[in-house]
Amino acid sequence: MLIIVGIALAILGYLYLSSHNELYRRYEVQLEELEIPTGQAAVAEGERLARIRGCFWCHGADLEGQQYFAEADRGIIVVAPNLTAKIREYTPAEFARAFRHGVKRDGTSVQPAMPAFAYYNMSDADTAKLIAYVSSLPEKEGFEGEFRLMPLGWYRWWAGRLPPNAAELIDHDAPRPDPAVGADPVARGRYLAESICTECHGDNGRLRVPNTPDLVVAAAYNRDDFFRLMRTGVPVGERKIDYHMVDVSKYRYTAMTDEEIDALHSYFRSLAGITDLQPAVGESRPN
Repeated sequence: MLIIVGIALAILGYLYLSSHNELYRRYEVQLEELEIPTGQAAVAEGERLARIRGCFWCHGADLEGQQYFAEADRGIIVVAPNLTAKIREYTPAEFARAFRHGVKRDGTSVQPAMPAFAYYNMSDADTAKLIAYVSSLPEKEGFEGEFRLMPLGWYRWWAGRLPPNAAELIDHDAPRPDPAVGADPVARGRYLAESICTECHGDNGRLRVPNTPDLVVAAAYNRDDFFRLMRTGVPVGERKIDYHMVDVSKYRYTAMTDEEIDALHSYFRSLAGITDLQPAVGESRPN
């Protein structure tokens, strides 16, 4: 009996050390200095960008942090940190590195739940406005971030059944496109898709929403139907789709401009080889 207990404890110890060492490995990523804008217009735009990218979704209505995920039967607890406190602990460059590279100030990765692989694609200008907004908020009492594995979680991490570190999924030296408003609509749409849609529809092996379709399917939508999908989550034919798309459309994508949705539509149509990227004349757009 003692031998069996000893073996069990040894296995648990091995699983714990394996998951712990991997979870807390350190990454060498250089800081990138940003010029943070001032003024109400920049702050307001930063708030809009934060809503579209889902910051409130995970970090709470006031970005004070919240328990995002806790399931004992899956061996994992995830608590999104209080950003109104983190913005005061981090320099703007450190905050940008955590946001876009998934690397905290101590060199370890942010939580696997953080879609830094999508936010890596955000431009310096957009990232700086988002930081300007978070910096403008008063500090609130909230939650310290936490990603905790219980014994079953140790096994699931070792077995590759949990997403890897957020920082592990990023090519930290990849070029970062920065198409401005008014740029070529396909390039603008690609920028938006890579920094927004890839959170769920990416091909990085770490989808938070299983069975999400290839983005090229949106090429089949006309302009009216695509606007309705993005504003309400209702697809062509009133089909039933994953609730996540419905929720993000109503809560996040309503903050997108018509120009942004048109650019996304142009990009998705280009994926299908459609060269006529102009929407049909006279099509109305849902409010």
